Amino acid sequence: MAGLSWAAARTAWAHCGDECTNPLPLWLAPTSSALAADGVLAFSPGHARAERALEFFKIKVLDAMGEEVAGAFEVYADFSVFVWRPAQPWSAGATYTVITHIDTAAWATAEYSAPPGACITYDQETQVTIAAEPLPAPAAPPLLVASEHVVETWDTLADLVCCDGAYPQLRQVQGHCPAGDPYRVEYHPGFCTHLREHGQLEVVYDFDREALGAAAASNFAGRLFGPDEQPWIGVQANLRAPGCLRFEALDLARGEVFVDERCHGDDLAGALGPLDLDPTATLAASCAGQAYVCEGEDSWDPEQCTTWPDGQVYPAPVAPQDESSAGETGAVDPGEQVESGGGGCSTHERPGVLALVVLGGLLRRRRARR
Repeated sequence: MAGLSWAAARTAWAHCGDECTNPLPLWLAPTSSALAADGVLAFSPGHARAERALEFFKIKVLDAMGEEVAGAFEVYADFSVFVWRPAQPWSAGATYTVITHIDTAAWATAEYSAPPGACITYDQETQVTIAAEPLPAPAAPPLLVASEHVVETWDTLADLVCCDGAYPQLRQVQGHCPAGDPYRVEYHPGFCTHLREHGQLEVVYDFDREALGAAAASNFAGRLFGPDEQPWIGVQANLRAPGCLRFEALDLARGEVFVDERCHGDDLAGALGPLDLDPTATLAASCAGQAYVCEGEDSWDPEQCTTWPDGQVYPAPVAPQDESSAGETGAVDPGEQVESGGGGCSTHERPGVLALVVLGGLLRRRRARR
C-alpha cells in the first residue's frame, strides 16, 4: 500500500475569518491512499459541511501518464462526506496522483463575512494506489466497540463549595478565540472544593480495519446516534446514564447503509451522572469561616450566596435599626442638667438671682404706667 504523500505546503495566513468552535479546513485530501479496484475517493470536510465544501473545492486526478481522469462527485450529506467516482474503472494496481484545493478564504468570506483574501491555501498532492481486487460483496462491516467507565471532578462554578472569601470565576482563554473555559476556574483568596463528581461511560466505535483490509475499510463512513436519536459528532458517545446507541455504516461505493444497535451501561446505573461528595472533612481542615455556595454565570455573585449545607443567606443580613426608637430619649436623672439642642439654657435649670431682680423691676414699671 502506498503511503500518503503531501506536497510541501506553506502555512495558511491569518485565520480566514473562521469561527472558533468548528474552524474551516485549510486543506482537504482523500481519507485513504488505498482503494479497491471499484472504490471511490472520499473526502470529509467536517460535520454537516459536505455540500457547502463542494462550492469551494477543486480536484484533478492524473493517471500514471499524467493524463487527467474524468469523474464526478456524489454527496452523502447525512454522513458529512462526499466522494469522487471515476467515469471509467480504475486501472488495478496503478497509482494515481490526486491534486486538491480548497479555497478557504472564499468560503470564510461567504460564511463569516471575512475580508477577501484573508488567507492563502495551496494545492495538496496525494498518491493513491488501486488494489488488484474489487470490494467484497455488500455486507455489514465488522466493528470494534470499546467502552470505559470514567469518574472525574469538574472545575465548574456549579460544582464548588468555598470559604474564606473565595468567589471563583471562569478562567479566560487567551489568543485568537478568547472565551471563558467552563471547566477551568480561578479564585483568590480563600479555598474551594468539590460538591460532586461525574461518572460517564465512554463508548467508541470503529471499523475492524485489520479484518476488513485497508482498501475495504476505506470504503466505509460511519455515524452514531442515541440515546433518543441524539446525533454525535464523530464515533464516540459519552453516556451519563444507561442507554442504547445506533451506529450506521455507509458503503461509499454502493450507497448502502448497515445498522448496528446495542445498549450500554446497565451494570453501571448507580455510577453514572452526577455523584454527590461529602466535603465536610475537607472544609473543616481548610476553612477558617463558614462554607458557602453562590450563583453566577461567568463568576460567583457575592450577593447571591447561601451557607453550606444549611442554605441560609450568606453573609447574614444586618438587622435594620428600629426608627421608632431612634428619636426616644432615655430617662433623665432629676439632678442632672441637660443642654438643649439650641445651645441655650434648658427649661430644667433654675433662674439665677440677678434674673429674678430684673424681672421684678420690669413688672413694677408696667404697673406704674397704668
